[in-house]
Amino acid sequence: MPFRAALELFPSQAALEAGEQRLRATPQDPQLQLFMAWALRQRDMPRALALAEALEAHAATLAEPERRGLRLRLQLLRAEAALLYAQLEQLEPLLAAIRAEALALGDLGAQADAAWLAQGLAALRGDFAGEQRELLAAAAAAEQAGDALRLLIFRAELGRSAAFQDNLKAEQDWGPLLPAELAGLPPAARAAVADFRGVLAALRADYEACIASFGAAFEAALESGQLRRAIALASNLGFNYGNMADYETALSWLQRGLELARAAGWPSLVGGCLMHVGEVLRHLGQLDAAREALQEAQQVLRPLPHGRNQAVRLNVLARIELESGRYAEALAAYEEMAALPSAAAADLRVIAGIGRARALLGLGRVAEAATGIQQTLSRARAQFNRNYEIEALWAQADIALALDPHGPAALGWYEQALAQAASLPAYRPQAALLEAASAAQAAQGRFERAYALAHEASANRQRHFSEEATRRMTGLRAQHQMERARVEHEHLRRNHELLLHLSSISQEITTELQAERIFEALERLVHTMLDAQSVAIYTLDEAGGQLVCSFGMESGQAFVDPPIALDSPNSYCARALRERREFVLGAGELADPHSEVPGTRAMLSMMFVPLRLSERMLGVMTVQSVRAAAYGEREQLILRMLCSYGAIALENARAYQRLGALQQQLMAQEKLAALGAMVAGVAHELNTPIGNSLLVASTVLAATHALAERVEQPQPMRRAELQAYLQQAGEGLAVIERSMQGAGALVSSFKQVAVDRSAEQRRRFRVAEVCEQCAQTLGVALRQAGVGLQLQLETAPQLDAYPGALGQVLVILMSNALTHAFAGRSGGTLTLELHALAGERISLSVADDGVGMSEAVRRRVFEPFFTTRFGQGGSGLGLSIAHNIVESLLGGHLSVSSAPGQGSRFTVELPLRAP
Repeated sequence: MPFRAALELFPSQAALEAGEQRLRATPQDPQLQLFMAWALRQRDMPRALALAEALEAHAATLAEPERRGLRLRLQLLRAEAALLYAQLEQLEPLLAAIRAEALALGDLGAQADAAWLAQGLAALRGDFAGEQRELLAAAAAAEQAGDALRLLIFRAELGRSAAFQDNLKAEQDWGPLLPAELAGLPPAARAAVADFRGVLAALRADYEACIASFGAAFEAALESGQLRRAIALASNLGFNYGNMADYETALSWLQRGLELARAAGWPSLVGGCLMHVGEVLRHLGQLDAAREALQEAQQVLRPLPHGRNQAVRLNVLARIELESGRYAEALAAYEEMAALPSAAAADLRVIAGIGRARALLGLGRVAEAATGIQQTLSRARAQFNRNYEIEALWAQADIALALDPHGPAALGWYEQALAQAASLPAYRPQAALLEAASAAQAAQGRFERAYALAHEASANRQRHFSEEATRRMTGLRAQHQMERARVEHEHLRRNHELLLHLSSISQEITTELQAERIFEALERLVHTMLDAQSVAIYTLDEAGGQLVCSFGMESGQAFVDPPIALDSPNSYCARALRERREFVLGAGELADPHSEVPGTRAMLSMMFVPLRLSERMLGVMTVQSVRAAAYGEREQLILRMLCSYGAIALENARAYQRLGALQQQLMAQEKLAALGAMVAGVAHELNTPIGNSLLVASTVLAATHALAERVEQPQPMRRAELQAYLQQAGEGLAVIERSMQGAGALVSSFKQVAVDRSAEQRRRFRVAEVCEQCAQTLGVALRQAGVGLQLQLETAPQLDAYPGALGQVLVILMSNALTHAFAGRSGGTLTLELHALAGERISLSVADDGVGMSEAVRRRVFEPFFTTRFGQGGSGLGLSIAHNIVESLLGGHLSVSSAPGQGSRFTVELPLRAP
C-alpha cells in the first residue's frame, strides 16, 4: 500500500485505541506506525516524533514513490511540531519544502495539510489576510481531492477566523455551508463546527450559547485528539465564564487548560491561558497576581511578538493600569497594542478604543476621549457585540458626565448601557456601573430610580461578599492535615519526585467542597497521569450496606453502575472495601468475567483502590485501560495518593455540608432573636406616647360630650363654661400632638433602620445618628439589665458606606456585652465612643466595665462558633459576623482589648469611604 498523505486529519479515540491493539500484534508494520504517529501528534508529540524517527530508517528500504510519500507525511508531522513549539524559524523553510514536494507528487491531501499549517503560522504572526488566504487554499485542495471531512473542518475554521473581523458577515458567508446539527458528525468536525458557533456567540455576548458550544467543542476536541484546540477552548471557556462573573468556574477551566498546555510545552497556548488568568484575577481585584500572570505570559510569548495573544495581553495589562489610576501607562499599553498587526481584528479595535477613551478621560483629555468613543461605539454596534457595546456606552456616559456634570446627556447613555445589560441572559452588570447610573439619576432628581439602582449594586456587591466568605470556608480541611501529612510521609521514601508532583496538585482536590467537583477533579488528574479509558468512583450508602456508583466515565461517556452489595463475591469493588486492600489486574491476575459491567467495554488492565480515611472506609475508586499490563508500581502509587486526597476531600465536603446546615439554622435563629428584640423595644417605647394620647383623647371626648349636652339645655351657656372647655381641649390636643410627634420620630427612626438593614443601602450618613438609633433600639434591654449607656460622640465627617451593616455591628457588640460582660452582676456601664482619626478614618468603640476576658478567650473571640455560653443563649456567630462585616464589606478593622475583671473594649476603625 503506498504511503500517501491523505490520512484522516484527526483520527478518533476509538480509531487510536484500535491502532494501539493492532500495533501490539504487529509492532513492525510501517503503515500502522505512520498512522499511530499521525494520530498521536497532538495527543503525545514526543512519542509521535519517536515513531517518525523509527520510520525514517524504514524509508530507505522503500521504492522511490513510496519513500517520498512516507517522508512527506513525516515532514508534515515535524512541521506541526515546529508550529506547536513555536519554532518559527524552522517552520517556514520546512513548509516551503513540503509544498514543493506535495506539488511535485500531485498529493492534494498533503497540499491541503501544508496550507492548514501555514494558516497556523500566519495566525501566530497576526497576519489575518495570510490566515484567510491559506485557509482558502486548504479548503480548495481538500475539495479537489474529494476529502469531505477536511473540507468541512477548513470551512468551519474559515468562518471562525472571519468572525473576528465581522461576525455577522462570517455567519452569513460560512454558516450555510456547515451542518445545522452536530449529532452524527465525526468528532473532529463536531469540534470545529461547535467552536465556530461558540466564537459567534461569544462575540455577541450570548454567553449561555457560547459556553454550551465551547463545552461541546472541548469534549469533541479531546475525543479527536485535537489537544491544541481543546486547550484554546478551555482558555476561552474560562474567559467567557469570567465575563459572566462566575470567577470560580473561570479559574477552574483556565487551570485545566494551563495544565494541558504546560504538559505539552506549547508556548502560544500556555501564554493564551496565562493572559486569561490575568484577566480573571483583574476582575477579582487581585492586581498584583494578575500582573505576575501577565509577566509570565510575556516571557512565554516572546517567540511570538505579533500574534493575537500579545494584543490581548497588552489589553489586560492596560486595564490593570486603568484600575490602578496609572492612566499614562494604560494609554502607552493601548498604543503599543494598536501597533500590532493582530490588533486590526474588529473585536480588538473595539476593546482598544474603549480602553484608550478611558485612559484619555483619566488624563483629562476629554475632547479626544469623546471623539474616540463615538467611533468605538459605532464599531461595537456593527459587530453586534452587546458586551462591548455596554462597556462603550458606559465610557460614553462617563465622558458625557465629565463634559457636562449637570446635564441630562450622561443619564441617557447610562440607561442605554443598563438596557443592553438587561437583554443579556445570565449577565450581571458591574456594581460600579450601577452606582454611576444611580448617581446620575439622583443628580437629575429621579430618586426612586436612583434608589433601585443603588439597591441592585449593593445586592451584587453583597453576593460577591457572600461568595468570598464561602470560599474562605475551605479552611475546614485543616482538621485533616495530619492525615494527609502521614500519607505523604509514608510514600516520600518510595518515589520522591513523583510525590512532590502529587503534593503540588493535592490542593486542587482537597479545596473542593462539592462531591461532584471532587469526582471531576479526580478524573481529570487520572487522565493526565495514567492510561485510563474508564474511571469510576463508588461510595458507601447511608446505611453502609452497599456501594453506589457516584461517578462513572468511559471514553468520554458517563455511565451509572447498579448498586453493589458489600458481600458480592464477583465484584472487585466490594472485595477491595471488605478486604481493605488494592487489586491490580492485568499483569499476573486476570479479571473475573462475572465482574464485568454489562454494556461496558472489555478492559485488559484494572486497578481498584479503597477510599480510606484512617480506619474508616468511604468507598472505592477504579481505573481501567484497554492496554494489557498498563499498571505497575508507579501507577499504583499515583492512584493510591489520589484516593487518599479524594477521601480527605469527600470527608471535607460532608463536614462542610453539615456545618453549612448548622450555620444557616443558627443564623436564622439569631436574626429572629434580633428582630424580636428590636420590635419589643420599639413597642415598649411607643406604649407611653400612645397610652398618654389615648388617656387625654378620652378626657377631651368626655368634655366634648358634656359640652354637647350643655348646648341642648334651655338655659343659655355662660362664657366661662365655653372658655373652660376650650382651655381643657387645647391642653389635651397639645399633649396628643407632642406624644404623636415623639411616636412619629421613633417610627421614622425604626423605618430607616429597617430599610438600611434589609437593603444594605449604600449612602452618605452621620455616624452619630446610627449610634443614637442603635442606643434607642436597645434601650429597653439596657434598662431591664440595669446597665447604663454613655454616649461620647464627637463631631466626625460623614461616612460613604452601609449604615445598616454598621448598625448591625454596633448592635452585635452591645448585645454581646449585655450577654457576657455583666453575667452574674446586677448592672454596670456601657460606653459608646466616636472619634475622628487622621488619614480620613474614624474610630468607634464599645467599652464595658464588666468581668473582662482571659487571654485564651480574647484570642479566639472572633472565631465562628466559639462561645463561652454555648447552650445558654450563645451561638458563637455574632462576633464572627461583626468581624466579617467590618473587615470585608466596610473595609475597616475590628480589634478587642480585655483583661479579667477590667472590662472589655471593642474598637472599630473605618475609612470614610467603604471599598
